[in-house]
Order: sequence, then C-alpha cells, then structure tokens
Amino acid sequence: MRRTTWVIVVFMVVAAALSGCGEKSPDQIVNDLSKLTDRMKGYKSHGKMVIHSGTAPQEYDVEVWYKKPHFYRVSLKNTKKDVTQILLRNDEGVFVLTPHLEKSFRFQSDWPESGGGQVYLYQTLLKSIVDDSSRKFTRSEKEYQFDVQANYSQNKSMNRQRIRMDKDYIPQKVEVLNEEDQVLVEVTFDKFDANASFDKNAFDMERNMTGYAGKTVPTLSEKKKKEKEKEVKAVAPSWIPKGSRLADETTVETPDGKRVIMRYKGEKPFTLTQKRPEAVEASLQAYGKPLDLGYTMGVFLDMDGKRHLSWTYDGVDFELLGEMTESQMARIARSVFEQKDK
Repeated sequence: MRRTTWVIVVFMVVAAALSGCGEKSPDQIVNDLSKLTDRMKGYKSHGKMVIHSGTAPQEYDVEVWYKKPHFYRVSLKNTKKDVTQILLRNDEGVFVLTPHLEKSFRFQSDWPESGGGQVYLYQTLLKSIVDDSSRKFTRSEKEYQFDVQANYSQNKSMNRQRIRMDKDYIPQKVEVLNEEDQVLVEVTFDKFDANASFDKNAFDMERNMTGYAGKTVPTLSEKKKKEKEKEVKAVAPSWIPKGSRLADETTVETPDGKRVIMRYKGEKPFTLTQKRPEAVEASLQAYGKPLDLGYTMGVFLDMDGKRHLSWTYDGVDFELLGEMTESQMARIARSVFEQKDK
C-alpha cells in the first residue's frame, strides 16, 4: 500500500513538472501581451513595408523609436525615390517633418492614440491582439500567429491582419488584408530592440529636421532644383465619390510657379490642386491632425464641415478641399498615388 502511494506521489510530481515545461495556452499568451505595453520603457524597430497598391508594389524602410511615456519617432523612407518623412511626437506636440523640403507641421494631438494606430507600431499590434476576443491563434515550432480584426481609421478597406511573433513576443511580420483576403500592406521586421536607449535630443524637432547621427539631410535649396524645373504633370484620382465628375481643369501662373486646379462637381464637390513646392523653409502650426496615407503622411483639417487634406509626394504638393468624410478624402489621395506611380 505504501509502495502504491509512493508511486502515485512520484507520478504526480513528474506530471506537474512536465506540465510546467509545456506550451503556454492562448489565454496565457494574450495575458502576457496585455502586460507588455505597461512594462515597456522603450524600443527601436526597423523593417520593410510594402504597399500593394497601383500597378507596382511600393517599398519603404520603416524605423520606429519609442520612449515611455509618449515619445515617438517614425521614419518612412521611400527606397525607390530616396525620400524620407518623419513623424515625431515629443512634449511640444506632434510633428510631420519633410526634411528635404525643409517643411514641418506641428499638431496639438494625442497621436497615435487618436489615429487608430499604425501597422508598424508595436503597441498597435499588441492592442489589436488583446482587444479582439474572436482572434484566431496558431503556433509553429518558433512562432505564434494571430489573425485579428484591423482598426485603421485612415483606410476602412484594411479589414483584418495576420501578426507573426516569435516566442519572445518579438514581431516578425504583419500582413493587412481586405475583405477578399488580398494583402494590402505588409511589414517585415528585421530588427527589434526591446530595451533601447536614446540620446538626450533623439526626439528633438530641430535635430530631426537637420539630420541625425551626424548625417546631414540634403535639402531642396541645396540641390540644383531639377524637380522645380519640371512642369507639373497633373494626375487625376482613379477613385471619386459616386455622382462626382470632373467639371474643369485649369493651369494658373503664380509667383511660386504653375498650379494645376481640378474642380469636381456632384453630390460631393471637391477641388484638387497640384504644384511644385517652393525651396523655402516652412514651419506651420496645424490645427488638424496627421493622417497616414500609407505612402506618405498628410495634414488633415476640419473646420465647420469644410475639410482640407494636404500632402507632398514625388516633388509635388497636393491640396484637396471638399465636404467629404475623412475616409473619402484619404481614399481620393491614395488613388492619386496609384495613378501617379503607373
């Protein structure tokens, strides 16, 4: 009897030890992820973002710096055009910086909390996993994969996302899909430092405008202004609201150069303006918010229903004025990009 009891005790001890070495349950993993944001003091990540839109995929180098509680630096570099744009948040506000054009916009905003997050932000990925009670979870020998809802206010067609992490919860890859399960955006991470440290002025606006780590940012005024010598080749959006139509297109000579104005009529009338930017420094206080268009950051303003969206891409300044919703204006802007890169 004693021998039988001893055998049972040994069996229970061994079983308990084996279970302790086993795989974590999905609930345990989600519980770990929910605690990560609060414990996180800072991180640096780097990867490649591919936007599957238009006739050819567009590739961007994406670098993210985060320091608790609310310091962010997101660098988006178009690898084909060698143009970098920086989204910065510090104690002074939120900035959209375009160093090579010497342009900066400052917002009084709580981005990224108010913007629905971005696919390249680690906090956004953690939140989407934790918040989606209908999440699908699979595991392999080295990775966890989560299939969850996507909540990106700037692009409603981004419906779901697949997030892959290693077993230390380091992000590996994210794919954002539409309702037809087509991949719209993918980010592949190649670096992630979960215990990053930063210089004192790493999130300073002036330092990020003039260069970082000893690297000087070439500005438009320092170049031979080849882009400015070109004529503006106007691009019409490939998507417009139902019932809208192009009413007229005019080219206006201004002291700053030629400006192309497209006016659309219909239930949702709007005006699209395109021009070459001037090689002058511009630092403006914006009362709207930064809007992620995928391929660039836009500046969105809403004043008494009159909405204004401006952005710069491939050496051209765009301005969109109308009474549409934010998502409709963002969709028009993205469709201009798709046409421009054909």
